[in-house]
Amino acid sequence: MAIFRNNRIADELLSGYRTQYGETLGELTAGHAVLLVFLRHFGCTFCREAVEEVSKKRATIEAGGTRLAFVHLGTEEKANAFFTPYGLEDTPRFADPEGHLYEAFGLVRAELRQYLNQESILRMLIAWLNGHFVGLPAGDVQRMPGAFLIRDGEIRKAFRHKLVSDRPDYLGLVAAT
Repeated sequence: MAIFRNNRIADELLSGYRTQYGETLGELTAGHAVLLVFLRHFGCTFCREAVEEVSKKRATIEAGGTRLAFVHLGTEEKANAFFTPYGLEDTPRFADPEGHLYEAFGLVRAELRQYLNQESILRMLIAWLNGHFVGLPAGDVQRMPGAFLIRDGEIRKAFRHKLVSDRPDYLGLVAAT
């Protein structure tokens, strides 16, 4: 079974994952663009930084007609506690504790060099200086993050991290949706 064909997401994935509100991935992306942000784990310094950045850009993202959604590796209870301080508790999110959706989107498990490297260590120190400390991991600490612009079940733009410290241009991903 092909997961994607010409950037079209397989029906099994579109119908097989539901948000905390019960909406499927297919329903969420039907008729409008969705910025789907995949996080590593809730204790990840870079994920905390990313969620704060997305939170600050949410109004701009949504003003352009794009919906925001997340995929995480934890439980819904932990997700609610994680997203609430950022004002994103109402944002649709998909729990994927086994990482199957991550794999389908090409977000593999990180090799040591992808998180233990000079660039990531420097970026981690900068993130710590900005208050994004390491927390307790919830999920697969080796899973790579990513961000995708999806409309009508089709991937329009993709950002797959090469390093755990990479920073997507979220506004660039949603530009000209």
